[in-house]
Amino acid sequence: MKLPIQAKRYAFSQIVKLSPIVGSKLLFWKTFKYRLNLENPQTFTEKLMWLKLFDDVEFKRRFTDKVKAREYMITLGYSHLLVPTIGIFDEVDDIIFEQLPRKFVLKCSHGAGFTIVCENKREMDYSQTKLQLAEMMAMDYSLKHAEPHYAMIQPRIIIEHFIEPSTNNVSNEYKIHCFHGEPKLIEVNADCSMPKQQKLMLTYDWQNTDYMKEKFSHDETIAKPEQLEELLAIAKKLSKPFMYVRVDLEIVDEKIYFNNFTFSPDACLNVDIHEEANQKLGQWLELNIGKTKQPVSYARSK
Repeated sequence: MKLPIQAKRYAFSQIVKLSPIVGSKLLFWKTFKYRLNLENPQTFTEKLMWLKLFDDVEFKRRFTDKVKAREYMITLGYSHLLVPTIGIFDEVDDIIFEQLPRKFVLKCSHGAGFTIVCENKREMDYSQTKLQLAEMMAMDYSLKHAEPHYAMIQPRIIIEHFIEPSTNNVSNEYKIHCFHGEPKLIEVNADCSMPKQQKLMLTYDWQNTDYMKEKFSHDETIAKPEQLEELLAIAKKLSKPFMYVRVDLEIVDEKIYFNNFTFSPDACLNVDIHEEANQKLGQWLELNIGKTKQPVSYARSK
């Protein structure tokens, strides 16, 4: 008899509460069908798992929190890269939707994918949106994929202005993978109009790495941005404190915006890169195994 999906999720969350390490090993086995090596990790995915569990989880939590990440950007003098906010709220009921502009974006501070984009307030069902927000606010995202740095973040709702490109322009997101403070790879979507996003990994000088299993042409649909050097300089400065982080930036009408820091992309379960690339990227990460090993910070119990 198969368990309902909700029951499986609950059971897994209880395992993660007891041990994020065991939860991570289960996820890894389910995804790749071989055991996760945390004693001597070699591949990119294995080393990301090690970092997720042992690399000063408390420190990374400060930058995972979307509100505190904004504060950090301001201290670095990068306030001009932040999308202007309309407000930050502790409770769903504190939001007065009638007073919001016609277009806006709702984000929760404590998880990934907790975003609601409103392009026309007249078409929004306020009651349904409040229910959706309440579900997001109540969720402990750290339990979903055994990611301790998402635990114990104060759930808050950030309302940002809706930034849209002018006519005939498009917005492009650049996910810059940084290793030991050096931008090494730029992940972009080749064609966002496709049902399944076509991802490419490019070098810092905009050459296709061919690291992805699915081959897509590298052509004018993802032309090199004029602000490439500036993107890399920003990523280099932001990534300096970390062994690994993906700095997610966006360009809209030639202006750069900061989106977020990502410490465990794809929940450290990237199935899109081929094995040779997984090995090569793993060599770029030098871990401090045996020198410093922080205890795993457990997820919230509530």
